[in-house]
Amino acid sequence: MLPLTPQTVAQLGALKLASLVDKTGKFTYRYSHTGNKELAGYNPLRHAGAIWSMLDVYRTAKDEAVLDASKRAVTYLLNNYLRFYRDPNNLCICDGKAIKLGGNGLAALALLSLYEITGDEFLLTIARKLCDFVIREREQEGSFVHKRYFESGKISEFQSSYYVGEALFGLLRCYEVTGDEKYLTAVLNDLSDLEYCNYGVEEQSHWMLYTLAELHKHTNVRLAYKLAAKIAKHIITHTGYIDEGRSTPTACRSEGLLAFINMKHPKGAKDPLKLAALVRTDRNMKEQIKFMRPDGAFVRGGECARADEVRIDYIQHNISSFISSSRL
Repeated sequence: MLPLTPQTVAQLGALKLASLVDKTGKFTYRYSHTGNKELAGYNPLRHAGAIWSMLDVYRTAKDEAVLDASKRAVTYLLNNYLRFYRDPNNLCICDGKAIKLGGNGLAALALLSLYEITGDEFLLTIARKLCDFVIREREQEGSFVHKRYFESGKISEFQSSYYVGEALFGLLRCYEVTGDEKYLTAVLNDLSDLEYCNYGVEEQSHWMLYTLAELHKHTNVRLAYKLAAKIAKHIITHTGYIDEGRSTPTACRSEGLLAFINMKHPKGAKDPLKLAALVRTDRNMKEQIKFMRPDGAFVRGGECARADEVRIDYIQHNISSFISSSRL
């Protein structure tokens, strides 16, 4: 057996996700690992996120099985969840009866990743339309509609701790791929308000750290680093997520810290906060690996009946952190 380097862990996990994609592109979303029994439920937001993580691993490992499964999964996403919201140019991802901001952001990430590999302009067109929808769902600086009912258009009171980070990350990746300044401007317009309210700090939002690292790469604006540092410090000093005894909360924090580590730091490679983030990430990932199974799956963990449950996002977040670690 190959040594469990970070890349090997990520590669095995990506191949496991690929094996869970059927011929239509649908994932075996959730199952019991010990009983090998499929469990109920499906979430297109996590479907999109799993595709994005698989393609991120593919950029390094080049497993054709992962690429083929990702293509089928994208087909399923578009076949089953892409909708026109009251206008032929107004495309969105609709989850059942509702449009969720994070679903549009993660779908855009998945489509942009596949476009970069295949060059299929159709994927880019849809990704841009989804990002345009995100911009239209902006209510005011730093504030978005998180959930809207498709038929009535009514706005739900539901607020997610992660949707804004997912959506803004999608916009920034769209800017990186297309060079269209409107996507960068949309994120910059929200930055000061998000920094003012410490958005993502208490939540320890890995998606916001992805966003801020991407923004800092393109603009080097001070506020992006300032907010990222606040979130990173909170993850480093408040480690209750490890005490939960579950794989995904720790994996998400590792993802965020690795995005932060890759930013340009005020004191360079020896920046104290960067070094602290490296130490914390190393400890986190030693915990994460305990939840990995020989077939590449990651179980939920925790002291409950669901401890041996596998869900696609459990694998997603773990392999995203391990592939990022392998690139340090």
